Order: sequence, then C-alpha cells, then structure tokens
Amino acid sequence: MKKAFAMLVTAAAALVIGAFSAAAADVNLDTKTAYKDDNAVSFNINSNKLSASRFTDSTSIEVGCTGFEGDTCPAKLKLSYWKASEANDNYGEPASVEVEMKEYKDGKAVFAYEDIKNALGETDPTLVYSMDVVVADKNASIGSFDAKNVLSNNEAADQGILHTVWVHAKSPQESSNWGQSMTIEVDQFDVSYMTPESKALVLFTSDAAEDVSASPVEFILQSIDDNVSPKAKNSTVWAKVRPITYGNTFAVFAYDDMVNSYGTDDFTCVSTVHVGDTGKNTIAASDLFVFNCKNLHVDEPKPVEESSAAPDESQAAVTTAAPTESAPATVTEAAAATEADKSSTGNSIIFIIIGVVAGVGIAVAALFIILGRKSKETYDISKHRYVKKK
Repeated sequence: MKKAFAMLVTAAAALVIGAFSAAAADVNLDTKTAYKDDNAVSFNINSNKLSASRFTDSTSIEVGCTGFEGDTCPAKLKLSYWKASEANDNYGEPASVEVEMKEYKDGKAVFAYEDIKNALGETDPTLVYSMDVVVADKNASIGSFDAKNVLSNNEAADQGILHTVWVHAKSPQESSNWGQSMTIEVDQFDVSYMTPESKALVLFTSDAAEDVSASPVEFILQSIDDNVSPKAKNSTVWAKVRPITYGNTFAVFAYDDMVNSYGTDDFTCVSTVHVGDTGKNTIAASDLFVFNCKNLHVDEPKPVEESSAAPDESQAAVTTAAPTESAPATVTEAAAATEADKSSTGNSIIFIIIGVVAGVGIAVAALFIILGRKSKETYDISKHRYVKKK
C-alpha cells in the first residue's frame, strides 16, 4: 500500500510540475497599426505591449507575412535598445540590431530566441525598449504577430522582471516660457511602473549653449483627482522635478526626487507627466526613456465570459490642460498600449492545477477504499474469488 501511495504521489507531483512548466503564455498582437513607406512595411511592438525581458529559452516569434515578391520573405526583426556609451554624460544612447529570419513556414516568418539572444550579445534584455518587424517590400502585408512561450504579464510581475519604457513624440513640439513640450498620459506611461532604481531620461533639442549652467527642462507629475499626496491642494498636484544631470540635449531624473516632489511613493493618482522648459530656453522634447520599470498585475479575463467584441486598441494620447502657470500641453505619439488587451496570458493555468489536484485527491480516496476492502477479504482458490475473512 505504501508503495502504491508513493507512486501515486510521484505521479501527482509530475502532473503539477507539468502544469506549471506549461504556464508560459502566447502573446498575439493585432497588426492593424502596421504602416508602409516607400520601401517597406513595418510593425512596431513597444515594451509595454511585449518586452524582450519576458522571453524564455523556448520563445519564438511568428509573423504572418504575405504579398511580397519573389520566393524569399524579406522580413527582419529590429531590436531597439539603450546602449552603454560615453554619450549623454556616460548615460548611453539609443542603438539597434537586426535579427535574421530563421525560416519561412506556412505563410509565417519565424524568428528564434537563440538568434535574438546572439544579436543582443551582452546587452541586458531589460534595456530593449522597442521591437519592429520590417519587411523590405512595400507590397507585402503583415497579417499577424505571435510570440510563443513568453512569460505572461502577471508571471513577469511575480518574478520581478524589469523592462525599459519608451515614449516617442512623432512630431516634437517646441516649448518656451514655462510651457510643456511633451505630455504623456497614463495609458502611455504609468508612473506606478517605476521602482526605486528607476531613472527617467529625456532627449530634446534646445537653443541652449553646450556648456549650459542650468537645466533647460523639468519633469512634472500631475494629478487632478488626488487623495494620496500630502501636497495635494483641491485634489490636484503639479509636482516639478529637477534633473540630477543634464546638458543642452538631455536630462536625467531620479525616482527619489520624484517621490520627494510629489510627496509620496504612491503614484496611483498620477494621471499625466510632462516634459517642460524652465523659462530660460526653447526646447523640443522627442523621447522619454524610463529604466528599471516593473510589470504591473492585470486582471485577466474570466474564461467563462467570452465576447466577440474587439478590444479598444486606440493609441491616441489625450491632452490634459495644465495649471494656469503653464502653457497648454501638446500631444505626443502614443508609443504604448495596455498589455491586458493584447496578450493571451494562459488564463486557464489555475483551473488546470485545481483539476490536477482534485483528480489526485479522488484517485487517493479510491485507492484507500480498494485497499481497505481487500484487507477484509481473502482469496478462496477453490471458488476463484475473494470471500470475507472469518
């Protein structure tokens, strides 16, 4: 009996471990935002949709690609990342690498994790802030994007996986006299993503001298319905943050300074961040990079509640009016979208595990009943069956 019970427990453990090992998710992104230029068709994947730090050794990227001329699909995967260098006061600079397609199969260009890893070399995947599928044929179409065997958003959150957030202004707006050049809503960058190790780096142009003695830019945290910040007045906060280092084209802002300026590390009420000028120069901010950002848990849809309605995938930024001291904020390109509407994150994992455990419990109960019954009976050779012991 002990031997049978041990075998049953071993089998149960294998089933549970198998259920957990199968927890890697597949992320499917809608490619309707793919765009064409004179030479190619491209599709951008911002790190808020899917970060490279969520890839596993078994990850593969499959891109539906049709309509190209010739027999060979001219698709490549471009990875944009933050490169360590002496640029921007040794804080580094943007860079990119290209990953060749492993194979073209069943109408899909397939990219392997091993090739992605080799292309990045020593670069930490958490520094990859954007990916682009580029098909060098303007007549081609990108019909689907599937990332196989990646960590789900909630798994990444549980494991403390970090990533870099990037927001890009497609048409940088000039700002002067304490105005705002860049306005970023919470759907583009949620300040709650930040960790104590986070830093925000802004790239901009300005008319300031190269040896500028005061920062041309400032970082602003805004809330309009605030019940957490001790600095809130009439439920609003306009918290200005000074950079820890700067030049005439970049500025770096620290997490601790944001906490001190806002009054708390609870950023749940912050709805908008701005990059503004400091009244000394004219600036035009183009990019915001935020390093060491965490993944936030999302409410995964219940399996029983299915809907044929397509998710809202609007990426349009909404302009929020600035306080009276500031000029109207401009609108930036939405470079991120809510990941909860984009990925298939293995919603049935919990139900699989519950089912396995329940099945094991039933099997154990049945085993005890059978063995208990047999212990009260003896086998009668003449009758060829079990009879009750006397």
